[in-house]
Amino acid sequence: MSDKTHKGFKRAFNNWNDVQLMFDDITYRYGICTNWKLKNVLICLVLVAILFVLMFSSGGRDEQIYARELGLKIRIIKWLPGGETERGDFNRRIFFHETSGRSDLGLRQTCTVESAAKNNPGRPIQVFMTADRLDYSSPWLEVLQNYPNVSIVMVDPRSYFSKTPLDGWYTEGEWRKSMYNIVHLSDYIRVLTLLKGGGMYMDLDIITLKSLDEKLLRNFFLFETEEMKLLSNSVLHLERGHWLIDEMIQRLVKYYDPNEYMWHGPSMISNIMSRKCGVKRGQPNSNNCTDVHILPHYNFAPISNNGWEILFGDATPDRLAQVTNGSYGVHCWSGKSKEEQLKVHSNQVYSVLAREHCPLTIAFGAADFLA
Repeated sequence: MSDKTHKGFKRAFNNWNDVQLMFDDITYRYGICTNWKLKNVLICLVLVAILFVLMFSSGGRDEQIYARELGLKIRIIKWLPGGETERGDFNRRIFFHETSGRSDLGLRQTCTVESAAKNNPGRPIQVFMTADRLDYSSPWLEVLQNYPNVSIVMVDPRSYFSKTPLDGWYTEGEWRKSMYNIVHLSDYIRVLTLLKGGGMYMDLDIITLKSLDEKLLRNFFLFETEEMKLLSNSVLHLERGHWLIDEMIQRLVKYYDPNEYMWHGPSMISNIMSRKCGVKRGQPNSNNCTDVHILPHYNFAPISNNGWEILFGDATPDRLAQVTNGSYGVHCWSGKSKEEQLKVHSNQVYSVLAREHCPLTIAFGAADFLA
């Protein structure tokens, strides 16, 4: 039984006399239910209903306790203002956000988290979930419990945005009417997490291929493609308190366009780096800011979003070399590739990488699995 449920029972039974007095007053005033046995039965039914609500309402279950009761070792944190996800040195953490409201991760998303945890055992891995409750019927937690550096962070977005510069954007709610509302929430909340604690953000469709160099991959943005037209927000690192976080926050507060897809992500970062650091399209060496690095696309996007089909083709030596040489990770572009079948035991590039870097996830896959 969770602490909340226990307190609910205690609260209910401590108020038993109050309930009886209230019920007596109602029955006397309206002349109903004068039979004392029937009256007590009805009072019991009322209390049972209250306890049912306490136990099974969205906020009534302690997810950590429930996971332990199911035999899962995964660490589940409920985010609190000033809590552990905002204290200490989290510049080393790698964090992800699931902002659609789903209560689990799909197998491809689980592969993403596993690959980061497996290749970086000494770094904290945090998965922020916006769902009210977690789903224990799918295998994601069974996989991730095997990595002690992984934590699931339960976030109530309303509380998370409260008393921050982005509070007004969230509560006014214009973004909810946008056809890109989930994308925009993701764009905003990842910057907010940087504001609260710093660290390395990654999209949930990137397979990590090796240990992430903490010296090189510190305070950086990445060019999204080989053409170097835009900087990406799919993977980035900024340490806590970095001035660029405040720049991004100010931009997000001042400019919101519900009809724009990339205005609050790649376009925003590219604009800030152009104005503040002199970064020009196609010229990575034009960066005048010494406290932030600009990395070439192949570090995490060796395959462009227009060439995603390569990931589902045969893993020839040339293709594997194209994907893995000099790359820390591979962006798999789930927005375009999510409906493509990923055959677990095939020779697809994606499958070959997954079998090496997220083997426990693969063990749960059927002959084919989708995102």
